[in-house]
Amino acid sequence: MRKWKALIALSLKSMLSTLNLRGRGKKKPVSGIAALALLAFIAVYISGVYSSMIAAALAPVGLAHLVILLMSVLAVVLCFTFTIFAAQGVIFGGKDNDLMLSLPIPPFMLMLCRTLALYVENLVFSVFVMIPAGVAYLVAGGGTGGALFLVRLLVCAVLLALLPTALSLAVGAVVAWVSSKFKRQGILGTVLYTVFFLLLMAFMMYVSFSMEDLAAQAAGLEAAFTGWGVPFLLTVDAACRGDLLALLLLALLCLAPFLILVWLFGRAYKKIVTGLSSRAARSDYRLGRLSASGSRRALLRKEAKKFFGTPIYFLNAGIGLLMLLLGSVAAIFFRDNVEEVLIEIADAGAEVPIFPLLTVAACFLLSMTELTACSISLEGRQLWILKEAPIPAGGIFAVKVGFQLLLELPCLAVSTLCLAIAFSLTPVQALLFFLAGASVGTCTALLGLMVNLALPKLDAPNDTVVVKQSASVLVCTLGGMALVGLAALLYVLCQGALGELAVLVPIGALLVLSALALGLLRSVGVKLFERL
Repeated sequence: MRKWKALIALSLKSMLSTLNLRGRGKKKPVSGIAALALLAFIAVYISGVYSSMIAAALAPVGLAHLVILLMSVLAVVLCFTFTIFAAQGVIFGGKDNDLMLSLPIPPFMLMLCRTLALYVENLVFSVFVMIPAGVAYLVAGGGTGGALFLVRLLVCAVLLALLPTALSLAVGAVVAWVSSKFKRQGILGTVLYTVFFLLLMAFMMYVSFSMEDLAAQAAGLEAAFTGWGVPFLLTVDAACRGDLLALLLLALLCLAPFLILVWLFGRAYKKIVTGLSSRAARSDYRLGRLSASGSRRALLRKEAKKFFGTPIYFLNAGIGLLMLLLGSVAAIFFRDNVEEVLIEIADAGAEVPIFPLLTVAACFLLSMTELTACSISLEGRQLWILKEAPIPAGGIFAVKVGFQLLLELPCLAVSTLCLAIAFSLTPVQALLFFLAGASVGTCTALLGLMVNLALPKLDAPNDTVVVKQSASVLVCTLGGMALVGLAALLYVLCQGALGELAVLVPIGALLVLSALALGLLRSVGVKLFERL
């Protein structure tokens, strides 16, 4: 029992206490509550926006309870999206597997504790998605007994979090097994996860465009959930109608798959982990001529291999670029819908500042591209190889920053072209749009590297911890949002005098900040790198 408690405490501490900040010359572990708080904020924001829209559309026809139905689906989908990228690394690909499996601990216990760590992350997201949905339901007049209803809804959220955890465990195991059978296993995993992400984004866009017809189609919506959507229908019955039998059935449907999958994988967990990490010896070696390349090119190739070969790194650090490209291309295909909306708004006497809104949205997505914010930490135990390479620290910094810009600028150029076609932007507007995005990308790349040098995480058990929960990523995420917000405020203050050319003011400020960050990298950054 003591081993069980110690292992659970270690797993939760590993997930929650992954932020390392410096204090008084030494590293002090700081609780990862801040990372969970950010996750909760995202959940509350998404749920609040969609719940209020759905409740406003369904309350007049007496179907406000469908808010709970739809948001429970959204909670499971979003939880699955967040943890599917982590399951492969946290449960099956931990760097400390050799150490943990050598301890006098049953492999089943080790796997269950790691799975529970994923469940805690899903639990936070599920609860903070369902609570705003419940509030929107009550505000829309959907029920009485607010406190008791929220308690029942909270119990349902706790149970629903088991479903995406089980799905993430199963899909993560399949992807890990498929990837281990191919030479370029990292790239294959990245492709599989990217396809899934694109399908999910397409589904979310379809739901958003169908929001206007929701009230008309709501009457037959519950019938569409027959079969696959039984857990969500039970959630509505248990939370909104107080049906105790529905709550018991929901508990059975959520707990049974979770326990069965954990039991099945736990029985052969050690064999699975060792099989995934093993490699077959080659017997087809041939003599050949070796090719040589410059040190900078070799480092650039190494950065590319790490980025495209690590699914969790690719999708978390590059999600902004994926969303930017997907949204820009979709704007062309849905150009007619966009024009209809703009015409309706113009007929209503309102004016939509298309160019500023597009620019802010693109800059916000670019600020989410955080390659440099974790590139130093991802070196981990192999950092000494990089430090011993025949290239100065400034050259290493240039490669890491340059690789991020090498990804951002072509994506930004494609996005500029697509949005210019979709929204009929003038050449001047398109040029200003590109310059604004390029300035944000340059500034965040330089500042991200500086923050990562100041807040490194070189002892993480796996790449998932570095990419999703390290202090530098958290600081850069919040800092990037704040930077774009301040730039937008500066534009608003100068717009009255300069018009659309006011965007040059925040661009200039970002370039000045980039120059300061570059100076810090060349001085303080080099010293921090030498101390690592």
